[in-house]
Amino acid sequence: MAGIAIQREFLKCDLIHERSHSMPTKHVFLPQHLALAIALALGCVESSIAQSVAGETRPLETTTEMQARLKAFMAPTPDTKRDNVTSVRENALLKDDSNDLVMVSKQGRLFGLTDGGGGANVLQLDNQGGELGEIRNFQDLYLKQGEWSNSNRLDANSLVDSKAKLLNTGHINGAVHVLGELTNQGTVTGPVFVGKKARFSGSGTVDALDVAGTLEVGPAMGAPSVTNDLKLSKSATLVYAIDAEKGSSTIKVGGTATLGNATLKIASVPGEFVDTNRRIVIEAEKIEGTFGKVVDELAFLTATPDYTLEKQVGLTFERNDVPLGEAASSANGLEFVEAIEPQRSVSPVQPEPASAAHVAHSPAAEPQADRPTSVPTAPSTVVASAEAKPAAKAEVVKPAPKPNAAINALLGTNMATAAVAIDQLSGHDTANLGNATLSSVAPISSGMLSAMGRRNPASGHGNGQVWVQAIGNSGSLAKQPGGVAMKHSTQGLMLGTDWAVSPDWRLGLIGSTTRTRLDGDQFDGALDSWLVGAYALRQDGPLALRLGVVHGNHDGSIKRHVAFNGFRDRLKGRYDATTQQVFGQLGYQLDIGHFELEPYAQVGYQRYQRDGFTEKGGDAALQYNGQAQEHFSSDLGLRLARPFLLDRGMRVTPRLDIGWKHLYGDVQGSSHQRLVRGSSTYHIKGGELDRDSLLLQAGLDLAVSPRHTLGLSYSGETGQDNRNGALVGQWRMAF
Repeated sequence: MAGIAIQREFLKCDLIHERSHSMPTKHVFLPQHLALAIALALGCVESSIAQSVAGETRPLETTTEMQARLKAFMAPTPDTKRDNVTSVRENALLKDDSNDLVMVSKQGRLFGLTDGGGGANVLQLDNQGGELGEIRNFQDLYLKQGEWSNSNRLDANSLVDSKAKLLNTGHINGAVHVLGELTNQGTVTGPVFVGKKARFSGSGTVDALDVAGTLEVGPAMGAPSVTNDLKLSKSATLVYAIDAEKGSSTIKVGGTATLGNATLKIASVPGEFVDTNRRIVIEAEKIEGTFGKVVDELAFLTATPDYTLEKQVGLTFERNDVPLGEAASSANGLEFVEAIEPQRSVSPVQPEPASAAHVAHSPAAEPQADRPTSVPTAPSTVVASAEAKPAAKAEVVKPAPKPNAAINALLGTNMATAAVAIDQLSGHDTANLGNATLSSVAPISSGMLSAMGRRNPASGHGNGQVWVQAIGNSGSLAKQPGGVAMKHSTQGLMLGTDWAVSPDWRLGLIGSTTRTRLDGDQFDGALDSWLVGAYALRQDGPLALRLGVVHGNHDGSIKRHVAFNGFRDRLKGRYDATTQQVFGQLGYQLDIGHFELEPYAQVGYQRYQRDGFTEKGGDAALQYNGQAQEHFSSDLGLRLARPFLLDRGMRVTPRLDIGWKHLYGDVQGSSHQRLVRGSSTYHIKGGELDRDSLLLQAGLDLAVSPRHTLGLSYSGETGQDNRNGALVGQWRMAF
């Protein structure tokens, strides 16, 4: 107890000394304690004067010392009043002239003014956090846990513990000791101490900054302005980031910046390739020491600190020898980086004339064998021909083209981000447009077969029918390595009619319009389709031959969003495409009891052709060559139907169709394309259609009269990687 009492006396002495410098004197002592107060004050003044006479600076309290002092103050003693706030307090909290410890915990909240009055006072906040209100006459603020923000004036020393965070946009008049996180966008007129596991960031102003933990600097959070000295310990890490659009941030120091062999960590550099641009990390009146270690997160750039200027610490960047292909996570990515990777070819050096060679250089100027010949040495500037060219024919050197911002942003990434960037820039989803379009129009041929497969209630030469089908179709294609599956959904309407041209043959025509939505990885597409077709049915007893052909015109549009490491580009493109479908089916109808059975075999052909087009947007825009793909198919299946007669001449017929489909030829989509600025043409591949898949169709027909029939059916195609399902409603009228 004696030790605690002594620490309290020193605390009071410190408080009196601080108040004598920061605020008017306030006599809060009772008459019987006045003598003691005067004695303590005189003792402190004498100590202060003695230090001043000796020319010494009063030592700053360390974080460990502050923790020990607060721990001693919080020990239960008769001369300290403890007030534990565990609920919301809407009225002001006004304390008297005693020593006070106010602890806010659990559901406690303080609104309005919190005034500690006289004496030595400490405010401890120990809950989930919130906004600090108006706080007066507290010598210490202890943030034990929670996320807090301050926009007011706070005259107190502060301790931000390891589980606490503080965002300051106001004015803190006192020292701040950080064991958790402090983001300062305001002003701290005292020193800030950042512990080994703590973090500090923000573009505000501090009196002095002593960092043993992490100091974050970048365009997003800015850089601090230090009025006096900045000190980095060996355990400190300065995390430095750059943005091409917002530039870089520089730590401004009014006194001495001590680097102390700290670690400099270079974060990914979003935006344009910084190459030879020198960035200023620290600017101070004096620089002492260097960084002990540089941690470079950049995959394709080497960052080097520059200490050549007396009052600055700079940073330069150079392209290293790591190939972009090391970050590619797929074959498409490799194709893309090979198209954009600069060709490091060596330009042949023109032979020098014999008459000039002896005079032009000495043996010391000869190029070394291991020197990169792409960087010419001084002798290579000698004219390569003995005959000088006339001045009028001198070649005009054109300025170098502006580098592609998308490629330069890729160069400023780490390996993980580079893999994502390459995937986005490659535009791999376009290779799936063909298979997605063919899958979206598959219900058209199925709808034609459905119309032909229904037995017409009317009979005789010259009869016919008209029908309408409403189509809703959705599905997904095979997932590509490192990507996601492209999804498609289609809504449309199809009209058809057919009539008998002989006792055995019927001919029909169809017309359809559909709207398809495509959804991929940061990719959206739309497809407006118009389709026309014709079909024929020959019924020769139980043997049925069904033939059909469909042609489609498609007006497509795509939107791509490229976003990585600060680079963003929204791209749009429009294109035209056509599709063709041809099929032939042979079925044999059997009546077994009340059931109608029909085994069938079918062959088909599908073709897709897309015109070339160019995206509109920024430097990530692609130019696509035309694309064409085709495949053949064969189906084997069985249809089953069971009609039921109802009252008033109505009839209901459940139907089931199950089959197996096999594809032949190239079932993988592909595309040849290039960046509009900065690449050669490269070839990417999309997902593959399944070679084998299961076909299933279930439906119900209701003949409400001899002429009118309503139907609803669901058809699905399921393979190992692809899914496709369609819901079709149909109305049919015989005439």
